[in-house]
Amino acid sequence: MDKLENKKIGIFGGTFDPIHYGHLIVAEKAREEYDLDFILFIPTGIPPHKKKVYASSNDRKNMIEIAIKNNQFFKVSDIEIVKNKVCYTYETVMELKKHFDGQFFLVVGEDSFYDIPNWFKAENLIKEVIFLVAPRSEKKNFSLNYPVRYMIIHSPFIDISSTYIRNCIFENKSVKYLIPDEVIYYIKEKGIYGRRNN
Repeated sequence: MDKLENKKIGIFGGTFDPIHYGHLIVAEKAREEYDLDFILFIPTGIPPHKKKVYASSNDRKNMIEIAIKNNQFFKVSDIEIVKNKVCYTYETVMELKKHFDGQFFLVVGEDSFYDIPNWFKAENLIKEVIFLVAPRSEKKNFSLNYPVRYMIIHSPFIDISSTYIRNCIFENKSVKYLIPDEVIYYIKEKGIYGRRNN
């Protein structure tokens, strides 16, 4: 991969199990508000904190590709999936820096933002990225006793969770308008989320 220079790169990591409109709205608003060149969606292979992932790594990556295919500013990377081990954000960012020469912006939710001091090598990570935070309510700023650079994403508060979507699918309830139609078709075709979450 040739090194791309002088870019403003958004990084959006997570399990995306499955990706939904809440993710997509936050990503688009972050890109627009902070004039990012593109958003890189990075599905986690083996997450360090969650106990269980329901869809396979390949299926989660495929669902992201389907969901973002009509947005030229959205891309997906399997940088963590191919490692087949627990990956940490700091390590991923440092690897991405080998390919992209620019400013990195890490898109996170409010809950994750407050937990940053507990992240792997957090003291090093905060030197490498600016955090773009999606708040859970109308907020002007955050109180975090940690030297982190951050800006707020002024996006609508969309209270959609992947857990809710998975349980709807298990109960054969509609998830239309929660996730893109083509992702719904993919889930049905593959028979994903056939068991209730524990």
